[in-house]
Amino acid sequence: MQMIMDVGMHLGEDTQFYLDKGFRVVAVEAHPQFVVDNRVKFRDYIEKGLLEIVPLAIAEKEGVVPFYLFPEKTDWGTLDPGYAQRNIGRGTAHKIVEIPSVRFESILQRYGIPYYLKVDIEGGDILCIKSLHHFPERPKYVSFEAELVGFESTFEALSHLYVLGYRRFKIVNQIVNYKQRCPNPPKEGKFVDTRFSGYMSGPFGEEAPGDWRPIEETLEKYRRILKAQRLFCPEARYHRLQPMFDKVSHFFGGEPLGWYDFHATFPA
Repeated sequence: MQMIMDVGMHLGEDTQFYLDKGFRVVAVEAHPQFVVDNRVKFRDYIEKGLLEIVPLAIAEKEGVVPFYLFPEKTDWGTLDPGYAQRNIGRGTAHKIVEIPSVRFESILQRYGIPYYLKVDIEGGDILCIKSLHHFPERPKYVSFEAELVGFESTFEALSHLYVLGYRRFKIVNQIVNYKQRCPNPPKEGKFVDTRFSGYMSGPFGEEAPGDWRPIEETLEKYRRILKAQRLFCPEARYHRLQPMFDKVSHFFGGEPLGWYDFHATFPA
């Protein structure tokens, strides 16, 4: 049975999807309460050996680290002070807890290289991607969340993936996840008629929406997304015009502004 690694388990919705698709799952989650809740929710899967929950934060070194929690935005938990300060600046309530951390290499050494590596840990995705350099084997598919306030961090992640041998990429707009449906017959695992929420990463691998593109086209699309974000995001000068931008984009067959995941795989 192939294994998927869900780094940033959150409420466990992606994990449930992967289990329903017939995959074994190793889920990594730093938020202490989510770990407790998910261990109860997925007790049967854990007892059957289909799921293991790793209750640790991914960091540059093992130890104990400060973790920022945002009770009003449960998916914003982060170790990254820059991410945290940006969210605090938006007036979002927060608290800081001390939690144990681990290098991602240690997790890969213990559990092995997954078929699909999904990463969404608010500022820490690059740590997981860089860890792949330490292993001769690679996940067939990788996804991570795009940064929308600057080009450099996402470019760094894509550069590492390219050096690792990945040559085909997709940018998936998460705000329209609710429209996505899994194909039947399936292209990954079993067919599951899932309705994807805004907290989910959505379909993966060959079922991820859109066509695979080379790195050059992917970067050009990403630059266009960033340009629109600078003009119309909530902190931007023209943010009140975003609804108009979304309508015009829809008229020409485009998508509304949202948040985005990058998917990567090897040459066909």
